[in-house]
Amino acid sequence: MAFEKLIIRARSVTKSYGQEVVLTDFNLDVWNGSIVGILGISGSGKTTALRLIAGFDKPDSGVIEMRNKIISSDSVFLPPENRNVGMVFQDYALFPHLNVEKNISFGLSREQLKSGRLDEVISMCNLDVYRKKFPQELSGGQQQRVSLARALAPNPEVILLDEPFTSLDAYMARELREEVVSLLRQTDTTAIIVTHDQEEALSVCDVVSVLENGSVIQSATPQEIYLNPISQTVANSVGDPNILKGYSVDGRVETSLGTFVSAYNGALDVSIRPECIELSPDSNGNYVVKECTFYGHDQVISFENNKGEVFRARSLPNIIYEVGDKVNINISEVTTFPSN
Repeated sequence: MAFEKLIIRARSVTKSYGQEVVLTDFNLDVWNGSIVGILGISGSGKTTALRLIAGFDKPDSGVIEMRNKIISSDSVFLPPENRNVGMVFQDYALFPHLNVEKNISFGLSREQLKSGRLDEVISMCNLDVYRKKFPQELSGGQQQRVSLARALAPNPEVILLDEPFTSLDAYMARELREEVVSLLRQTDTTAIIVTHDQEEALSVCDVVSVLENGSVIQSATPQEIYLNPISQTVANSVGDPNILKGYSVDGRVETSLGTFVSAYNGALDVSIRPECIELSPDSNGNYVVKECTFYGHDQVISFENNKGEVFRARSLPNIIYEVGDKVNINISEVTTFPSN
């Protein structure tokens, strides 16, 4: 999917709270109509980045632009009400004393109310039957849908979502996630989603920016992030790869699972995704099955080499492995990067 216009640009943004440095040299590009995920562990600076883009906080330094206009810098600070940005909070942040339609209409202008925008958004978000209910009468998923409707109602240029599905159970989170993405696509709304959930980032976003210690260390498509991480941190943020140590000479690196081609020389980390390891039962095999975890749609098999090192492979469920079975392996793809 190609995006043509840059809508948000953040460069060299920093933010501290007292002695705690939260963001340092934070950079981000968001293209019009795209869904961008900021992925990182707790404390990496994700929510702070979102608050700076929204205008709830001011950076210590750096520049944030929106459609080539500076909205935050050392000399400029556009307040949040003038940024045309919608916010969806993790805890919904609905007004408990207002019913659904009044919560949604809260940010609408008189002209928008007269034009029928309220009814349009309520219908679009499938909230007609709930419009007279109060937040405490709704489920978590319904409350989050109201929160999204309220953010979408004024036709913002960008929607910011702060871990919007964290408080929901897995089934509801997946269902609502699909619904939200459909709405964003349908309305051609640009969105930034902050999340620590790798599945969410990979399945929802057009671009994933991996945040570590307040800086974006890689920003690319989900496929690129998953298949070609630039560091062990990125590899671990989008999966559970086997990380092996190796040393490369003349473009070939030796590891516990074999010798592989590498673009680097010297000490390396070698990342091998479990699904890139194919097992084959062999009574004379070089590896021994240690554990099998069955998930229905697939299974993860832990296996051990003759040095006592344990690795993981992911395979379809049609072959049953027992603990103690001997196997051989075939590795289809690896990623290498210099050791930290």
